[in-house]
Amino acid sequence: MSQKDTLSGKGRSQQLGRMGEYAVMAQLLSKSWVANVYSPAADTGVDLILLTKEQKLRKVQVKTSKIYPSGGTWFMNIFQKKLKVDITQADMFYVLAEGHPPSQFFVFPVNELLKLFQQQFTGTCQGNFVEFSGDFPVGRRLQFRHHGPSKKFSTRIDALNEGETIDKYWNNWDLLK
Repeated sequence: MSQKDTLSGKGRSQQLGRMGEYAVMAQLLSKSWVANVYSPAADTGVDLILLTKEQKLRKVQVKTSKIYPSGGTWFMNIFQKKLKVDITQADMFYVLAEGHPPSQFFVFPVNELLKLFQQQFTGTCQGNFVEFSGDFPVGRRLQFRHHGPSKKFSTRIDALNEGETIDKYWNNWDLLK
């Protein structure tokens, strides 16, 4: 599929973001422990509100990746300043949606996501190299890269050998329970 045929093209970020939100909503509604999922009418930094059957509320910020010809995905729209505000909110989560349409997801409690950026974590997820970067001034974008199998081969092998992985966040919807 060419970039022209996908939502990674220029000017399509709102459609791409909305597609990610709907994909996350569909995943959540399929879980037996979910009572309902709400989408706020105004975007105030919370894309979805989840109500569990135990009457627990969870706030969810969804970020949808762009896909590159290498097969890797990058999340470049995560802001350090926003994460530092979100960490003060109880029950705040980030879901990073991959694919067009999104079919794979990283589910992070916000405090754990912020730690990965602060540590500049490098490791693997599902055998592919991942890196969290962005040592920028407050308010600037952070980047999370989930490389395709062919990218940074030697670095991926080193990460595999060191055993550093974020597999526990891969499609782990139970973190929201």
